[in-house]
Amino acid sequence: MTIDFNDYSYYPNLRTRPAEVKGFSELSDSCKDAIIPLFTLGVWPRQTDTVTSLREVILASGGRPFALDLTTDPSYLTKDIFELRNPDSDFKNWREFISNINHPIIPVIQITEESKISQVIRQARAFENMGLGKIVFKVHSFSDHTNNVIAALSALDSSDNALIIIDAGYIRDTLHASLAGTVTLINSIRDEVDSAIISVASTSFPSSVMPFIDINSKGRTGVIDIMETKLHAAIGREAVIYGDHGSIHSRVYPTSGGRFVARIDYPLNDAWVFERRSDTNSQGYISAAEDIIDAFPEIADDETWGAKKIISASRGEIDNMKTPASWIAARVNMHISRQLELNSKNQSDEEDFDDFDF
Repeated sequence: MTIDFNDYSYYPNLRTRPAEVKGFSELSDSCKDAIIPLFTLGVWPRQTDTVTSLREVILASGGRPFALDLTTDPSYLTKDIFELRNPDSDFKNWREFISNINHPIIPVIQITEESKISQVIRQARAFENMGLGKIVFKVHSFSDHTNNVIAALSALDSSDNALIIIDAGYIRDTLHASLAGTVTLINSIRDEVDSAIISVASTSFPSSVMPFIDINSKGRTGVIDIMETKLHAAIGREAVIYGDHGSIHSRVYPTSGGRFVARIDYPLNDAWVFERRSDTNSQGYISAAEDIIDAFPEIADDETWGAKKIISASRGEIDNMKTPASWIAARVNMHISRQLELNSKNQSDEEDFDDFDF
């Protein structure tokens, strides 16, 4: 299998959580063929290791390649992840783990506070000479690991064998700073390796939709503007490849298991619209679906799995869609499909950063 990172127009960054994996799994075959998602490996619910998480992602991918990273979130760390991030012997545990997976995996180069640049370089070169021969570097906008990435990238046989993903994180409250930090990092990398292939990922989906509720809707309706595409346009569509977090907030908060509000989200080109109901039973979701379709009848022509679930719910057919997680999966599914369609088109890059209302 030959992979050219420049052949892809969208790199979604997801985690091995049931809702995100489900949303990805229900993408059409053509969508899956057109993306290489990055999955950050963490513990599956009610498990003590990552075995189930990895198995579910492999099953969802249908034999297609995906990039694999390791979580650093304390809430999702496991003993096996801690061991895999051990930098000893040039991250031997991580290299052996990847080599033993019977699936086309593109490994994310691990960089820890304890690792030396030489360990990172040798890890990257080892991965370049095994498996698919492709690797991913993931770095945050204001990371202090930039020198590690540049050194390892420069040591490869070809920079085309690597994709650098700059994760700008949650940008809704820090867009100007995130833009500045990201552009500075891009320039630092390209000053040393001008042919570096770079994708920028970000998210603007909030941890709570409450601030976005229409005050005239009695707490039922709202619109959330999508800022990821604005960041991408401001950097320059020709400069980097688009990426995002699949409409997921960048931080996962533990659930309390308490009462939830029924809510359905529908991604548009530049916003997420939502309907929420205080009912936590099936009727709440049915009512939300009915009103979304009344407002956006074009959903009837949307062929995505998530859109079909909204249509079914509007008809009273809820099936296994009675929990918030199931509707997060639907949103992820629709969002990825929509962004892939938008970024696959030959779009004009004439917009000026000053034209955006941030």
